[in-house]
Amino acid sequence: SDIVAQSCNTALMQIGLKEGYETFTAYQKLFGFGQKTGIDLPGETDTSTLVYSPENMKDVDLATNSFGQNFNVSALQLITAFCSVVNGGYYYQPHVVKKIMDTNGGTVEEMEGNLLRTTISEQTSQKVKHYLYNTMYGEIDANGNSATGKKARIAGYAMGGKTGTAQKIPRGNGNYLVSFIGYAPYDEPQVVCYVIVDEPNSDYQPTSSFAQEIWKEVMQKS
Repeated sequence: SDIVAQSCNTALMQIGLKEGYETFTAYQKLFGFGQKTGIDLPGETDTSTLVYSPENMKDVDLATNSFGQNFNVSALQLITAFCSVVNGGYYYQPHVVKKIMDTNGGTVEEMEGNLLRTTISEQTSQKVKHYLYNTMYGEIDANGNSATGKKARIAGYAMGGKTGTAQKIPRGNGNYLVSFIGYAPYDEPQVVCYVIVDEPNSDYQPTSSFAQEIWKEVMQKS
């Protein structure tokens, strides 16, 4: 729980090393990374060449992949995968159209949720939701570190979320993508929001607070 709440890269690298190339990339595929979601919109991004396979992955790639760098997915892929994490492990095909109506206002077709597969168990989903809750509401740890997602809290609601801070290539230039993805309410997720800030206009870019503040404004209105 603390690993997630504090975004501890070294611990995630150790987990990735224990999983190995085959298991790690298998779960990336299970969560839809590198694959089109099939959403009912034209021109969905193809990211199939932006993720690794066991054959072309090296130790350094496994290490950086483990904490979310050195591979690329679309925002839609990430949101769809995240939803399966917090909804009990059910990976649904995302869609925009709710129903098709005729000129008289009658319903021609109503779009039902298309369940494609399960990614994790209900038990694991509940465990990760608890980690995401602690990322926003966890207490200060023994080293004086507070929850990294605390700036996204909204009074009167219990929620869960995760910060993101990714270096852009070339890494020596000091440019970052910072993000925050979260959902509400905690017990019965209804709304997910994902905010990305590309190169924050700040002397110190690598902090997710820029994305958290935007996320909070959007979710307050939701």
